[in-house]
Order: sequence, then C-alpha cells, then structure tokens
Amino acid sequence: MKIISIYALFAVLTLSMITLIDVIAGIRVTESIHSLSTIFATTTLQEFICIMIFLILPFIQVAVHTYYQRHPRRKPSQ
Repeated sequence: MKIISIYALFAVLTLSMITLIDVIAGIRVTESIHSLSTIFATTTLQEFICIMIFLILPFIQVAVHTYYQRHPRRKPSQ
C-alpha cells in the first residue's frame, strides 16, 4: 500500500506543479485546470489505454505482492 500512496503523492505534486507554473505565467487557476481537463478530453483510444495501464500498474503490483505473501511458493519435493 505504500507504493500506491507514493504514486498518489507524485500525481498530486505533478498536477499542483503544473497549475503553479501556469499561475506564475499569468494564467488563472480555473483556466489552468480547464486546460488540463481539455488535454485528457482529446486523447485517442490508444493513448487512453496506455494511460490506464500506467495508472493500474501500481495496483496490480500490490495485488501480486500480497498474493505471494499469503500463498508462499512450495518447494518441489525431491
């Protein structure tokens, strides 16, 4: 679960940094947020699939790690 919180923290920091740079450049906060939503509204299906894969990847990693902790691999008998 730590990795998911780190990913969420990085996402929040990135979006806030993009918005802050726009504000420093003289763009209002609402216009900056609107430009971010416009970027995601104009993505193609292939781009959307890539974005979703990278967003879901930390959850898959945590699920696999949790599964292997609960069900340790058995050593083959000799």
